[in-house]
Amino acid sequence: MNRFRSTYFFLTALLPLGRAVAQSPAVTLDHEAKHHPVFANEWVRVLDVVVPSGDSTLYHVHPNDYVFVTFGDVALKAQAQGAEKTDLVLANGEVRITMAPITHRVLNPSSNPFHNLTIELLKSSGVALAPVAAGVMVLDNARVRVERIVLEPGQSTARHEHRGPGLDVGIAAGAVDVTNANGKTEHVTYAPASYHWNAAARTHTLTNTGRGRVEIVEIEWK
Repeated sequence: MNRFRSTYFFLTALLPLGRAVAQSPAVTLDHEAKHHPVFANEWVRVLDVVVPSGDSTLYHVHPNDYVFVTFGDVALKAQAQGAEKTDLVLANGEVRITMAPITHRVLNPSSNPFHNLTIELLKSSGVALAPVAAGVMVLDNARVRVERIVLEPGQSTARHEHRGPGLDVGIAAGAVDVTNANGKTEHVTYAPASYHWNAAARTHTLTNTGRGRVEIVEIEWK
């Protein structure tokens, strides 16, 4: 057998292996190493996701609708299983929602790590939300409403109402005093990717008691 034919048969022998890898089944989120579960209850499951520069996730299945909040600017490639790669450019503090089911992977060719909180929506509240009063609405659909609150040092929101459960996510480090309708105050600190679950309806005012700007994303369940 000449050298050309030997090389041909060697490469041909490798093709089934390559096809097997490409067609391997997607994993569940519990088996995707870049997705780290950090909080769960009957309403929500929160996963902390970090994909280092030059790395990627496995193909994985999202069985539930989810909101994701990004920390840091990053340019990614996203690929639904069986489809071509597409560009996914995200900014620090950006909030998006993805409707399930979806099977995909995320590749990070950029020099920055990709970090987000993936917030699975497990249950609906059925409540009619109060009018937006504290921040700027950045997302509103049948599942959730998301507001962004930005407070300079010493600045407060108007007193506002939340009629159902929700999750607050910190975008930047800071400290906030949360004063409820009875005048009781709770001191809350935030860091990027920190979160605080609110189980019940509440009326409160937020005041930035720190030295820097506070930025919070409030996600309310519908």
